[in-house]
Amino acid sequence: MIDEAPARERPQPPLRVRKLFFPLIVAVTGLVVGGALGTIAYGVVWGGVAAAGVLAALRIARIPLNRTEATILSAGLVASTILSTVVMPDAPRRVDVLLVVAFAAAWIPAGVAAAIFASRKGVTPSSAVNVALSWVGAAAIALPGGEGFGVIVPIESVVRGREVVFGGGHYAIAGLALGLIGAAVLLAAVSKLPSLAAVSTVLFFTLYAGAQVGFSLPDLVRDFGNITKIPNFLPPDFGWAIGGGDWWWIPSWEFGSASRANPLVGTIRIAILATAIGCAFALPLSFLASTLTAPNRPSYLVDKGFINLIRTVPDLFWAMIFVTAIGAGAFAGTLALFFFSLAIMSKLLSETVDSADPLPLEAAKSTGSRHFPAVRSAVLPQVLPNYIAYALYIFEINIRASAVIGIVGAGGIGQVLETQRVFYRFDRVLAVIILIFAIVFIIEQISIAVRRRLV
Repeated sequence: MIDEAPARERPQPPLRVRKLFFPLIVAVTGLVVGGALGTIAYGVVWGGVAAAGVLAALRIARIPLNRTEATILSAGLVASTILSTVVMPDAPRRVDVLLVVAFAAAWIPAGVAAAIFASRKGVTPSSAVNVALSWVGAAAIALPGGEGFGVIVPIESVVRGREVVFGGGHYAIAGLALGLIGAAVLLAAVSKLPSLAAVSTVLFFTLYAGAQVGFSLPDLVRDFGNITKIPNFLPPDFGWAIGGGDWWWIPSWEFGSASRANPLVGTIRIAILATAIGCAFALPLSFLASTLTAPNRPSYLVDKGFINLIRTVPDLFWAMIFVTAIGAGAFAGTLALFFFSLAIMSKLLSETVDSADPLPLEAAKSTGSRHFPAVRSAVLPQVLPNYIAYALYIFEINIRASAVIGIVGAGGIGQVLETQRVFYRFDRVLAVIILIFAIVFIIEQISIAVRRRLV
């Protein structure tokens, strides 16, 4: 009699990031709701609700969890929440470095507990350390984040006559940071899906940045209609922009002065000249800024540092510098966009050179060829199509940028826009913007067609 083979268990399907969103929401909810009750019983309630949320999230995500592991996580969270209420029992006088460090230290037990749990699930030691650091780091930015959201109001920031209000919101905003960063990293580490932690962390910092700049979606929706109340906005005055010229012939457009050269043509000239010269100078710099083609380490570091330096200065600031140095006009705008083009092309092309195939270069050098002739014959043909595509892309950018730098006197159509804005002739501004959009759109379509044939 033949024994039947034992039935094999069907392997559990791998987790997907989208399937962990709901467990993450459960964990964040537990930390936030518990934080709203954080002033009760010295944080014990906060820790209990937070632990319940995190454990429920792990259960929903179908991550195995035994009683010992649940006890470790719960004990760590409760210990950290109690320490948090001890560190900040009421409204802080100020959110300074010492308070931030103390609040972060209070979450070391939770971080250690999460790291122990992660290591028991087969996570590497380095990943377990990252899990612990994520809880401590989230706690470190919780108080500055709460101050940025306007939830945590230090006593020194309270306006005279207003009462200091301290409540669960102080801990709830900390729970939001701890959930979106600490709990997300824990789930990501155990499920081997690091993108969950990245998305969740970016979400928190996006919310924080929006609060810092005063972003409010209801206010945006309510105030967006005010654009129609701008004086002299509609309809666009194409009669002034085109004047008595032909609409299809750009040089005949007058922009209010038939005796003056068309500023839109000047904008295109600035873009062409700056793109051509900037991209030409960027070609050798790009090869020196690549680890594949740089002749030695010092030249690589010097060239890379120079490119990073010119990339640091924005195009509008370059325009202000050259307008101050050589006076207002198209020449200052050309010099500004020259450095702008040089920075962009050097950055893009050097990264393309880094990803080029090194075997042709090694073969050329093995024949006795010198370094730069070998680079010219082995690497340049590989990146040349990308170089031309980048140049066309930079030309498109320079058309838009040259319209902006004219505002500070660097020539081009920007000067016309600024003049009409000062006199509140927004109908003329709108007409010029529509014309610029049409020209840029046509140039972009031509560039796309050319790039499609090259790359």
